[in-house]
Amino acid sequence: MSLTKTTLLFLAFMLIATVNNGQEQCATMPVYYNHLQTDNKHAYAQSEQLARAWLANPANFANALANKNSIIQIPVVVHVVYKNATQNIADSLIHSQIKVLNECFRKTNPNYVNTRPIFDSLGADIEIEFCLASKDPQGNPTTGIIRKQAPSNASFDPILNMDKVKKPAFGGDTAWSNASYLNIWTADMSIFGQAFVLGYATFPGSNPALDGVVIQWDYFGKYAKPNFLGKTTVHEIGHWLGMRHIWADDDNGQNPQSVYCDSTDFVNDTPNQGPKSNSNCNLSSNTCSVESAFWGNLNPPDMVENYMDYSKDACMTMFTKGQKARMYSFLNTDPNRIAIKTSTAGCNMITTDLNNKDFLSSQVKLMPQPASNMVKISLSAALNTANLRVYDNGGRLLLSAKNISKDYELRLENFANGIYFLQLNYINGISTSHKLVVVK
Repeated sequence: MSLTKTTLLFLAFMLIATVNNGQEQCATMPVYYNHLQTDNKHAYAQSEQLARAWLANPANFANALANKNSIIQIPVVVHVVYKNATQNIADSLIHSQIKVLNECFRKTNPNYVNTRPIFDSLGADIEIEFCLASKDPQGNPTTGIIRKQAPSNASFDPILNMDKVKKPAFGGDTAWSNASYLNIWTADMSIFGQAFVLGYATFPGSNPALDGVVIQWDYFGKYAKPNFLGKTTVHEIGHWLGMRHIWADDDNGQNPQSVYCDSTDFVNDTPNQGPKSNSNCNLSSNTCSVESAFWGNLNPPDMVENYMDYSKDACMTMFTKGQKARMYSFLNTDPNRIAIKTSTAGCNMITTDLNNKDFLSSQVKLMPQPASNMVKISLSAALNTANLRVYDNGGRLLLSAKNISKDYELRLENFANGIYFLQLNYINGISTSHKLVVVK
C-alpha cells in the first residue's frame, strides 16, 4: 500500500521543522521506501544480495584493486531544471562541484588533514573520478550540461511530487541512459518556499528511468551558499554507489533523544552511531559503546568526519576503506553500475583544466594561417562551444558570434590585409586570444 497524501503532508511538515532546527536533510531513504512499493522491490533486493555475495569473498575486492591504473571514470550529465533565471545555475558552479567530487572521492580534499588520528588511517582513495560527458546518447558533442525551463508552478519535492523532476510531462527532464551516465538534476524542491530537502539519490537496482541524484539548486557547487562546500552532492553520490547513512537510519528522527546502536550501515570500520549529527561537528560525540568486531576492545567516537553523516560541510573529510569495498561490490555486480565503468560517453577535459589558459589555447586551431577568404576555427571536443569576438590590430571590435562549435568557418571577404585578433570566451568565463593573419 502506498503512503497516503495525509501521511506525506505530515512527513513534509516534520522535515520542514527539522531543517528549521538547523539539520541538513537527505530524502534518499523516504524515496527508497516509496520505490520499494513498486516493481523495483525485487531488483533492489537482488542488487543487495549480489553485492554482499561478491564482498564475502575477499579475493574479489583484492583483484578489483590489483590494477594500479584502475581509476574508474564516470561521465556525468547535469540536468539544470529551472523555473526562473536565478535557479538556472552558472556553469562555473557545476564545474566547481565536479572538482569537489574528485577531491573527495580521490582523498585529495584539502581538509583531510583535519581527520582525527583514530580515523585517518581508515580514509580511502575511492579511485573514482567524475567528469562532464563529452558525448550525448546520440554520439553528438555535449558540454554535459542540459538546461530545461520548467513551468513556474512545477513542483519537484521528493515527498508530494517524488521523481517529477525526471519526467518531462511534469516539467522535468528525461534521464540519459544510466548504463552510460550518472544523471544529476538540480531543481527547486521547496514546499511553501522552504527548502527542507537538500538532496536525494537512488540506490543500485533502481528503475533506470529514475536512477541518479537530485540536488536542491542553491546547494549545488562549492560556496553555492556560505559554509556549504559541495558535500551534499558527495553524500548523495555515496548513496548512488550503495552507501547507507552512517547511523544506519535507526535514530528515530522524530525523537532525537532516542538512541539505537543495534543496526548497521553494512560497513564494519564505521563506528556504530545513534542519532545523526545535527549539522555540527561535535568531536566529543560517542553515542554507542557496542561496536563491530573490527574495533576489538576500542570504543571509538562517532565518525562525524564521514561524508555519510549529517555533519557540516567543513567537518566532512572522508570515506572509509570499508565503504570503498562496499561501493566496489555494487560496481562489480549491478548491471548498470558495471556498464558505466566502460561508458563511451567521454569526458570534457575543460573541467580538469578549468583555469589553464595554455591548455585552452592548445585546443584551438586556425586553418589556414595566413588566411585569405576564409579561416576555419577548430575547437577540440574538450571545448565544444565558445563565443567569438574579432578585433582589428587597433582594438576595434569588428564582429561577434555566439556559441560557435567544432569547425566554425569565419568568412573574410570584407577583411583587408593585416593582423587580427580572435577572442574566444568559454563556458567557464575564461577567454583566450588568437592571432590571425589575412593575406589576399
